[in-house]
Amino acid sequence: MRAGDKEASYRLLAAALERLERRDWRLLIAGDGARRDEILALFPPDRIDWRGAIAPEDIAGVYAEGDLFVWPAINEAFGIALLEAQAAGLPVIAGASGGVPDIVRDGETGLLVAEGDEAAFAAAVARLLDDADTRRAYGKEAAAHVRADHDIAPARRAIGQILEAAVRTNASRRSVAAGAA
Repeated sequence: MRAGDKEASYRLLAAALERLERRDWRLLIAGDGARRDEILALFPPDRIDWRGAIAPEDIAGVYAEGDLFVWPAINEAFGIALLEAQAAGLPVIAGASGGVPDIVRDGETGLLVAEGDEAAFAAAVARLLDDADTRRAYGKEAAAHVRADHDIAPARRAIGQILEAAVRTNASRRSVAAGAA
């Protein structure tokens, strides 16, 4: 848990969830770092399930325990956890910053809110907590989206097609260059 943007995301998440204190929610936090104690202190202890560092082979099981994935994504460049969560069939609520809108399809695989907007983030969480049908539909679409657009096999095929086209183009322009001795 690094300082800076990640810590700002935790602070916004804590403030948004505080607005939902009368609702039934529990937050599972995976990860560890030097700021762990400060981060955990932001949340009500009786609503936190802190897991610490998770072995790569156990990550899918942790996602399977959740109903939705929430991350404010302040100044987030890409967010691999957003892809992992969607691959596990979880709808995502995230801040619409950086590359996040390229990963999360607003209104299809989850909900995007303006970066840093605590009230909008809380409202998005409340909406999906209250609507199990939409939550399930977004989760199903999220898993399909990752398989179709972010899985390694389609990426490998696309790169292969690009390389084949480059080879064909360059094969028709063969030339010999000689250097001076």
